[in-house]
Amino acid sequence: MNTPLPVVKAFLICDQIIQDRQTGKMSLIGLFQDLRADRFPAIHPMLWIYASLTNARGAYTFEIQFVDVANSNVLGKGTPPKIQIPGPLETTELCAQLGNLQLPAPGTYEFQLLANGELLATKSLRVSEVQAGAGGDDPGGEG
Repeated sequence: MNTPLPVVKAFLICDQIIQDRQTGKMSLIGLFQDLRADRFPAIHPMLWIYASLTNARGAYTFEIQFVDVANSNVLGKGTPPKIQIPGPLETTELCAQLGNLQLPAPGTYEFQLLANGELLATKSLRVSEVQAGAGGDDPGGEG
């Protein structure tokens, strides 16, 4: 039985996701792709991952990995419950709350979305160091 891989229409990072109980609609609050910390290692207390998927049919086991791009080190992963998608015309939304995200150093990190062990999408997260009380002094020239 060959299960087609879903097509990812959106893969986003945000501060919060609110789902309306009556309509089922999702509201994504505080979309971002950059974080700053004044010291490392750092811990980001909480964020949400959102994915919108289509063109799929069958049972899927999804996994979200958090990877340090510089050394391909997987820093964390989670597996939401198995999802049954009835047909390719359905749009399926996947949400995951991640807490206490470990950030060992400034750099580029990546969330990876896998379905049945196959990579579907990636979303970069840029992490930079900000000097506490430095008032805009940026020796790295980024910004």
